[in-house]
Amino acid sequence: MKKLMYTLIAILFFNITVYCQAHYVFIDFKDAQRPAIQNEFSFSDKTVSDAIEDKLGKMGYKGKDNKGYTVYKGVVLPELGGRPYDLYFKADKRSRKDKDNTVLSMLISSGNENFISDVSDSLAINNAKNFLNNLLPAITAYDFQQQVNAQQDAVTKAEKKYKSLQDDADDLQKKKKKLEQQIEDNLKAQKDQQAEIEKQRQLFETIKSRQKN
Repeated sequence: MKKLMYTLIAILFFNITVYCQAHYVFIDFKDAQRPAIQNEFSFSDKTVSDAIEDKLGKMGYKGKDNKGYTVYKGVVLPELGGRPYDLYFKADKRSRKDKDNTVLSMLISSGNENFISDVSDSLAINNAKNFLNNLLPAITAYDFQQQVNAQQDAVTKAEKKYKSLQDDADDLQKKKKKLEQQIEDNLKAQKDQQAEIEKQRQLFETIKSRQKN
């Protein structure tokens, strides 16, 4: 049974690896065709974008928006050869209906939007393909961590709600005790008032009897 499970996992991993292969393309950027690398991931576009932001952010890089692309300038990655590049990322849903699969595009500039191609720098392009191919574990780990964080928030929220209900219960118990005391005091007051009524009636009858005499 375990062998079968491991075999299925291996087949699944192989299929994912084969499916997620980066390729060289030309895409529109500022009304011109630019050389780029693309890959597809079975995650939402937000998860992919956030995972890249998280990965590069931990390395000290902060992205800025540029015509729908997130640009990280002067990035030095060992995977790309150790030279500084400006990296342009754009994550798009594969289609309007397919929100769980994302096409990630990456353009590489040596500076001032001088985008490299397989002709000008084939080594960097091949390195970029490997970089995108190897992003899957980072995206998967980021997505898992977000699920962990979301679940932790849910637990914290549930615990906070439970504590609030406990506090409400304590307040209600105090109110109940106070109300029970008020009811007890009220019943005693009614009893005392009945006694007072009887006393006043007797006095009234006494006064009336004197009047007759």
